[in-house]
Amino acid sequence: MINELLIILFAPLVAGVIAWALDIRGIREAIGIIGAAVPLAMLAKLYSQVLDGAINHSITISGFTLQFQLNSMSWYFAAVASLVGLAMAFGMAVTSRESYEWLFALMSFTGVLGVFLSQDFVGFFLFWELMTFASFMMVLKRNRHESLKYFVLSVIGAYAMLIAIGMLYAKTGALDFASIRQALYLDAAMGTITTRETAIIFALFLTAFGVKAGAFPLHVWAPGAYSETDQSYTAFFSGALSKAGAYGFLLLYVLMGYKLYAAFGTFHDHLVFAYIIAWIGALTVIIASFLAVLQEDIRKLFAYSSVGQVGYILLAFGLGTSLGFAGGLFHVLSHAVFKGLFWLVTAAIILQTGKTQFKDMGGLAEKMPFTFAMGLIAVLSLAGIPPMAGFASKWLIYEAAIQAHMPLVAGAIFLGSALAFAYVVRFLYAVWFGQRPSDLEDVKEAPLPLLIGMAILAIPNIVFGIAPGIVTDYLNKMLGGEVVGGDYYKLVTPTGTYNALLVTVVLVLGLAIAGLIYIYGARTRRIPVTNTYQSGNPVTEEFNLSIRRNFYRPLAEALGFWLRYSFDRFYERVARMAEDFADSLRQAFYNGNVQSYSWYLAIVLLILALWGVL
Repeated sequence: MINELLIILFAPLVAGVIAWALDIRGIREAIGIIGAAVPLAMLAKLYSQVLDGAINHSITISGFTLQFQLNSMSWYFAAVASLVGLAMAFGMAVTSRESYEWLFALMSFTGVLGVFLSQDFVGFFLFWELMTFASFMMVLKRNRHESLKYFVLSVIGAYAMLIAIGMLYAKTGALDFASIRQALYLDAAMGTITTRETAIIFALFLTAFGVKAGAFPLHVWAPGAYSETDQSYTAFFSGALSKAGAYGFLLLYVLMGYKLYAAFGTFHDHLVFAYIIAWIGALTVIIASFLAVLQEDIRKLFAYSSVGQVGYILLAFGLGTSLGFAGGLFHVLSHAVFKGLFWLVTAAIILQTGKTQFKDMGGLAEKMPFTFAMGLIAVLSLAGIPPMAGFASKWLIYEAAIQAHMPLVAGAIFLGSALAFAYVVRFLYAVWFGQRPSDLEDVKEAPLPLLIGMAILAIPNIVFGIAPGIVTDYLNKMLGGEVVGGDYYKLVTPTGTYNALLVTVVLVLGLAIAGLIYIYGARTRRIPVTNTYQSGNPVTEEFNLSIRRNFYRPLAEALGFWLRYSFDRFYERVARMAEDFADSLRQAFYNGNVQSYSWYLAIVLLILALWGVL
C-alpha cells in the first residue's frame, strides 16, 4: 500500500505527467484537476491524526534516506498550498492551452509540498530545486528575458543554500533537521561554531530564502516572472511558492534560533537576527507597495503587490514573539487566498478582454458581475478592511509589533496598508466602474471553471474573516499555548480585542442604510471617462490625469529622486559587466594560437608540480 504522505507529495506530479503524455483536450484538464485535488483531500483526511501526533515516513534512494513528516506546521503550509493549487487547476482548465504547462505547473506543486514535508536537507534541497525548475519552465514559455533573470537569482539562492547546508554538515555531521537542531542547541552553550561562521551560515540562508520569498533587495525577479506567465498559474506562483521562502525563514528559528541568539545577542531587547528579518520585511512592504501604486499594467501592479504582502509575513516572523508568529502564519493563509483570488480575477479579465492596461478598461462590472464580486472580496481583504481574512491577519501583526515595542515597524504596516488601499481603489474604479470603452461592449462573463477557482479562494476570505478564531485556534495548537485568546468570532491579545462578528453586523447595517439612501434619496452625477484632475498642476495637454491614465503621476514625480535608484538596473549592470569580462577572457585565452595553448599547458603543469601533485 502506498504511504499517504507519498500520495500527497506525488499525486500532482503523476497527474501532470499523464496530462502531458495524453495531451487530449478535456481529458488533460480533468486529470490535472483531480491530481491537484488529491493533496487537499488527503490533508483533510489526516487533519485529526496530525493533531494527535506527527505522521512520519522515510524512503532510501542511492544511500540517502529522505525523511518526511506531516506535523502541525507542515500540515498548515501544505493545506494552504493545496487550496491554492486546486484553484489554480480550475483556472488553468480555461487559460492553459498546452499540456506543457500542466506538466510543469503540477511539478512545481509537488516541489513545494516536498519542501514543506521534508525533514532533512537532502530532500528539502531536491524538492526546492524541483519547484524552482518547474516554475522557471513556466516563465520561460512566455518570456525568455524574465525567465533568465529568475533563473540567475534562483541559482544564486540555490548555491547559497548548498554552501550553508555543507557548512552545517561539516560542523554537526548531520543532515536531518532533528539532529541539526539538537547539535546547534548544544553548541549554543559550547561555542564550537564561531560567531563568524554562524553569521556566514545565517547570511547564506537569508539569501536563499529571501530570493524565493521575493524579499528586498532580491525581489527583482518577481514582478516580471509573476506577470509573464499564465495568470492562473501565477495564483499558485505568488500564493503558494512564495510561501516556501517564508517557510524557510521560519525554519531558521526552528533549527538555529538558540544558536543565533547565543552568537548575536540582542539589540534594544530584540533578537539581533530577528531584528534583521523584521526590517527586511518592513522594507519589502514599503518599497514594493510604492512601486505597485505607480504601475499602469494590472499584472505589474499585482506582481509588486505580491512582493509587498509577503513582506508582512517576514516582518511578523522578525518580531520574534509568539504573537508575531501567529500573525505571520495567519497572513500566510490570508495572503494565499486573497492574492491567489486576485490573480484568477486578472486571468479572467485578460482572457475576456485581451487588455492589461488601466487606460483600456472600464465599466466591466456590468459585463462580468461574478468576477467583479470576486474582485471586490479580494480588494477588501488585501486592503485590510473588515470583515475579510486580510484584516484579521494584519491586525494580529500590528498588535504583535506594538507588543514588541517596535513602533517604526508598526508604522511600516500602516503605510503598507494605506498604499495597498491606494492601488486597489484604482483597480476597483478604473477596471470595473465608469464609462466602458466601445471595444468592450461584447465582453462576456468568465467561463465556469475559472469562476469555480475564484469561489474556492473567495470563501476562505469571508469565512476566516468573520470567524478568524477558526484559524487562531489551530495556530494556538501549533505554537503550543493560547497565544491568541477569544472564540471563533473574537480575537483577544494582551493589547486589544477584535470582535469580527460585531464588526460584520455593523458594516452590513451601515451598507444597508447607505443603499437605501442611495436608492431613494441620493442625487447622482455621471462622470465621463475623460474627467481629469491635475493635483494642483496647470491644466495642459501633456499633464492630463485621470483614474485610468497617470493617476499617481504626481506621486511618481515626488519620488523622482528615489526612483532613479533601482536594484533591477543595478543587477542588469553587474550582469553586463560580468558578461563583458567573460567575453574578454574568452578572446584572450581562446585566440586560436597553438603556441599560446602550449604555454597555458606548461604553466598549469608547473603549478601542479610546485603543489606536489605531479
